[in-house]
Amino acid sequence: MKTLGIIPARGGSKGLPRKNVRDLGGKPLIVHTIEAAKESRIDRVILTTDDDEIAEIGRKWGAEVPFKRPPEFATDTVASLLVLLHALHFMEEHEGFSPDAVVYLQPTSPFRTAKHIDEALDLFQSSGATSVMGMTEVYEHPYYMFELKEDKKIRPFMYIQDRPLRRQEVPYYYRINGALYISKREYYRNISPVAPVCDFDNCVAYVMDSASSVDINDYLDFKKAEMLLQEKHGKDK
Repeated sequence: MKTLGIIPARGGSKGLPRKNVRDLGGKPLIVHTIEAAKESRIDRVILTTDDDEIAEIGRKWGAEVPFKRPPEFATDTVASLLVLLHALHFMEEHEGFSPDAVVYLQPTSPFRTAKHIDEALDLFQSSGATSVMGMTEVYEHPYYMFELKEDKKIRPFMYIQDRPLRRQEVPYYYRINGALYISKREYYRNISPVAPVCDFDNCVAYVMDSASSVDINDYLDFKKAEMLLQEKHGKDK
């Protein structure tokens, strides 16, 4: 099975400016994902970016940067699917590399490792599903979520008779953690531009723990990642 790893990293992040090149544990944030991808079984790892500094870092750490992402695919509103499709089509049309599976790895998940990627690839091959998606258990449980009406009265998000009050009594729920998405190449043929990156109709979950599922979108997320990394390094000493 031929695999293509795609790492998307634009330069104009708004929630945390220049987050992809911010230092995390002595290296730019994006490098954590490049290293994990390069150490995994992925055949080719490419970086799609509109930013010269990010491209230079990517090449330095072993990612291929075969093109500069066009401005229309580098806005803060462009869908992830369109970024993925642009990279996939470029590799097929200009590099002659047509993968059996595409592995989409966002650089905002620095604690996703090569082991996670390889285990997810094993699951992808053994399950027969069209897609595999990284997920983690939710701790802000939907049973305890409410809407506020205009008069500030509450309305349960989920209507449940005999609602359990203790966490130990509620069923497990999971959320997308953004760490990895794997899909068959065929899923992306003749696909709607508003479709998800994965085939939700035939997708299995690769479940990851909470610490490995940190997704950096803003300053507080970044500080949490720094804290976890410092704690890990302290234990390793």
